Amino acid sequence: MGVVYVLNSSDYSPISIGDKYLYQEYDKVASFLKRNFESSVHSILAKPVLANGAIQWHAEVDVPLTRIGDLSADIQVRIKKRYWKIKEELEKEIYILENSNNAEKKKWGSILRQIFDDENNVLLTDGDFWCLMWGWKFKNKKENYLPPEFLADTAPSPAPVPLLEETQLEDEVIPLPQEPVHELHPKRKSSFWYGLKRLLRNFVYRFWGLLMFILLVLFLWCLSQKCSRDECAEVDALNKELDALNAQINERCLESAQ
Repeated sequence: MGVVYVLNSSDYSPISIGDKYLYQEYDKVASFLKRNFESSVHSILAKPVLANGAIQWHAEVDVPLTRIGDLSADIQVRIKKRYWKIKEELEKEIYILENSNNAEKKKWGSILRQIFDDENNVLLTDGDFWCLMWGWKFKNKKENYLPPEFLADTAPSPAPVPLLEETQLEDEVIPLPQEPVHELHPKRKSSFWYGLKRLLRNFVYRFWGLLMFILLVLFLWCLSQKCSRDECAEVDALNKELDALNAQINERCLESAQ
């Protein structure tokens, strides 16, 4: 594997997973992909190596690669089509893993979800071969965007490769028990609710500050409304007590005057 790209490690924050960083799991992830997915996925991830404050990205080519945003529009569309087609295929398998009753499969679903998040993927290519930088918070969704008219050409193949083996996050590799066959084909209704849940979660993540501001404004408005009401029962009671005290004071003053 040759060095295809170099980044300054201080420019980006690494993504954490448990007590480790996501990029530290490269070897286990690469082994998992080779055991459970088609060959088109095997070389999709560039290997990150930290050296002297830089991230050296290694891939199965010996020439430097270019970030896709620096290439011509036709190359960008061609490579993004391939990227999004694979992402759609992986999405089905990630969904199955995330919703499995097996704890190890759930863990792998979470790992793959973070690895193949287009927000934190950077495509590198020479116009033909391509791979991904991943594992850091690149905030790169805009560069990876592919207009809907091109997405129509990226429909995944109808028969994804079933997951037959699982790789433990420890050093050893053991097969996991098979899940029921019906789990490999989630119902559309479940996919709809899952998509709705992700939409709401993403909305809250993006706009939580605005939601908190709105709640604060509503709270202050309700508080001011309550404090400014003249018909408040406590205010009436205090006014009556003041009137009674004034009456007693007047009576005393009259008695003293006589």
